[in-house]
Formats: sequence, structure tokens, C-alpha cells
Amino acid sequence: METFRFSRATYQLIERAVEALERIGHELERYNDQQERERTESTDVSAGRDDS
Repeated sequence: METFRFSRATYQLIERAVEALERIGHELERYNDQQERERTESTDVSAGRDDS
């Protein structure tokens, strides 16, 4: 019976760790998308400038 409890506890721990890693991955994707948008916007603004 101890083995079953340990296995279930281990499985739950791994499951939570995987869920946390998935959340971290989603947050990193959001962050990278935001950074890319900001870079694109700053490039668009500087490309439209006329320094003459």
C-alpha cells in the first residue's frame, strides 16, 4: 500500500510541475509577443521619421 501512495504522490507532483511549466511557457510566449510588438512599433515610428 505504501508503494501505491508514493506512486500517486509522485504522479501528482509531476503533474503539478508539468502544469506549472506549461503556465510559464504561456507567460513567456505572451512576453515575447509583447516585446516583438514593441520592437515593431518602435521600428515603424523611427522608419516614418523625416530627419531632413
